Amino acid sequence: MKFLCLAYLDRGLSPGPGVAAEYGALGQAMRAAGVFVDSGQLSPVDASKLVRITAGEAEISDGPPSGTGQPPTAYFVIDCADLKAALDWAARIPAAAYGSIEVRPPR
Repeated sequence: MKFLCLAYLDRGLSPGPGVAAEYGALGQAMRAAGVFVDSGQLSPVDASKLVRITAGEAEISDGPPSGTGQPPTAYFVIDCADLKAALDWAARIPAAAYGSIEVRPPR
């Protein structure tokens, strides 16, 4: 079952100097466990576009929907047996120490 893990910098803390190595080690561990699908950093929110269909026509505007709070900064897609396993992996994402990780299960 695939899960989307979104990283947010929402606690006013900054990553430490060794964060790149921490992410590298996490990626290796996820690959070794067979749960890694994809990951990456997200562009700043001012680079995003919003698409909505109104009366059958696509409307494209800049930025995320209003009122959504802090935007995510990075993502992981992981393939785990269940939500418990996905939450265990999410807790290992370095951003959990200086932000938070949102885990979304499939419908």
